[in-house]
Amino acid sequence: MGLPWPFAHRRTLAAAQAPGQVGSGCSRALFGQPLAALCGEDGSLPRPIQEMLAVLHKEGPSTEGIFRRAAGRTEFRELREALDHGADVDLGSQPALLLAVILKDFLRSIPAKLLVTDLYEDWMAAMQKSGKEEKVEELKAVAKKLPGANLVLLKRLLALLQHIGHNASSSRMTASNLAICLGPNLLSPPNEDVLPLEAMLAVTEKVNVLVAFLIENCGDIFVEEMAGRSCPSAGELAAPMDRATGTRCFGSSHPREHSRLPGMHRRTKERFRGKKRPFLNRTFVSLLIPEDFMTTAGLDLDTTESAVKELEVGDEAGPRELS
Repeated sequence: MGLPWPFAHRRTLAAAQAPGQVGSGCSRALFGQPLAALCGEDGSLPRPIQEMLAVLHKEGPSTEGIFRRAAGRTEFRELREALDHGADVDLGSQPALLLAVILKDFLRSIPAKLLVTDLYEDWMAAMQKSGKEEKVEELKAVAKKLPGANLVLLKRLLALLQHIGHNASSSRMTASNLAICLGPNLLSPPNEDVLPLEAMLAVTEKVNVLVAFLIENCGDIFVEEMAGRSCPSAGELAAPMDRATGTRCFGSSHPREHSRLPGMHRRTKERFRGKKRPFLNRTFVSLLIPEDFMTTAGLDLDTTESAVKELEVGDEAGPRELS
């Protein structure tokens, strides 16, 4: 199966002869696979994920709305397909917003989630501790129960998110904002599919609080491993080779405008007609409109909220009711 334009490009002879990395993700699908199956024999993360983390570590702090804003639907689909087919993609040339959406989709596709569904109650119990130090100690204990590959990615991810949060003046993304956007992709309870909406809202809030705490305190939770940790630059990572297809991939650096869904406001109002009107905030909207649907439609939470109602977002203003 050929790769979609504009990613496929014939490699030069020198590039074709350059060595690849075993276990980089080039020989199997990248999305929806157990994380351990994608990692190298030395426990290293798949090379596309390493490169995405490196680029986002460099570009994320200066990209407003990173991990919140959506990317173009076509660019998202083409880049995802190229990576899933093991193509050699020049991720350093891709927009940071697009890479953030791809990374979120990768996290969402990990079977049983990065923080492991079966450990949901353990994570929640740790957050019930009264003091920060007690929480940190309990979270350390839960983290030790994670599979090795999950723990490696978790540390790298938290380092990235904390770096972005520390630059909220330019990224406009605090630890709390990042937790809201990423939390549901990292952890969910085992019975998620059968939970009613109100219960799922409560679960999501708890997960978001957990993830925000992990971001803010990752240096204390992983004190030895996180000391001086930073993502390597994209230039420090040798480009992986796709020996099967003989292609080198390049992508557009110009995301397309976000699409819109007409009538969303009307349909949402009809859904709640005759019922007690819920308070809406960014978390509620992210559950009301599934994130997969929003991403593939080119929507972001700002767009969706505007379609539902001009809402005040943030703890200071508080949520408003749907009229």
